[in-house]
Amino acid sequence: MKKVFVAIKNTVMAILKGELLLRMQLDKYFIHIAYTFLLVWLIILYSMMVQNTLATVERNRSAVNDLKIFHAQKTVKLVGLGRLQTVEKLLREQGSEITLPEKPADRIEE
Repeated sequence: MKKVFVAIKNTVMAILKGELLLRMQLDKYFIHIAYTFLLVWLIILYSMMVQNTLATVERNRSAVNDLKIFHAQKTVKLVGLGRLQTVEKLLREQGSEITLPEKPADRIEE
């Protein structure tokens, strides 16, 4: 049991001093280990960027849905105002003297 604690202590000390790869005689694979570390780091960074993009897409999807509802409400309101009787009623309520034309519009020819 004491040997296990000594081995763990030696390993931790080697890690802190930066000698672990030399003690394990893996110094010839240092470039491969550094390359693997770089690849893992890039994968994590790419994953975070994708997650950020997906969050932005979700916020934009919510905004688009809100705008669709707003557009539908405005369309309904516009259709309601487009009716001739509604327009006449609004004009009368505002006290306007404008009424429907009694004869068709004249065309001016060149």
